[in-house]
Amino acid sequence: DFSHYLFVGVQFSRGCPFDCEFCNITSLLGHRPRVKSAAQILRELDGLYRLGWRGTVFFVDDNFIGNRKAALDLLPHLVEWQQRTGYVMRLACEATLNIAKRPEILEKMREAFFVTVFCGIETPDPDALKAMHKDHNMMVPILEGIRTINSYGMEVVSGIIMGLDTDKPETGDALLQFVEESQIPLLTINLLQALPKTPLWDRLEREGRLVNDDDGRDSNVKFLLPYDQVVNSW
Repeated sequence: DFSHYLFVGVQFSRGCPFDCEFCNITSLLGHRPRVKSAAQILRELDGLYRLGWRGTVFFVDDNFIGNRKAALDLLPHLVEWQQRTGYVMRLACEATLNIAKRPEILEKMREAFFVTVFCGIETPDPDALKAMHKDHNMMVPILEGIRTINSYGMEVVSGIIMGLDTDKPETGDALLQFVEESQIPLLTINLLQALPKTPLWDRLEREGRLVNDDDGRDSNVKFLLPYDQVVNSW
């Protein structure tokens, strides 16, 4: 019953070329994005069309431009499909912020009726981005990148992470200022989680900052000690 759904998902690729410290995508799916053919994606969209879906289709890839050439090859097919069906579906995806440096991709996304791009901005603090190995978020100034994507008719939604070692007493105020300046309409604030098989987990384990859950519910659950607590204990 499509009336129960806000959007439906399709997947074009899996894997990501980047290696953000907190992310487990590369350990699960690899650094080399693997993609479906354009024909496969169009068959899936045709199936949704026949079933009566007329809402938003979200490309659930962790990074839609992880394989930029493949994404650029797919987009003209999406444009043609939308023209053929009368643009009855809106498209959305998740992509790294450096998509703002690719006007040739943004132009085709606009033609294909992409309306939303989720970008993992994580933090506007350059020191924090460098520490988490997310330098690609600094290929263009963050606010400039957001406005560039907006200029192609797409809203940017995003996630922010708090609890980083680089957070300072003024971090909260800086984030509020960023929210106001960026005008991002939907932004989630997440507490840092150390997922197994991530560089973050490995680093914190070496530093003795992962503590076993003592209540016996799950011996695999561990808690993250704040950086200043570890420094003070030393």
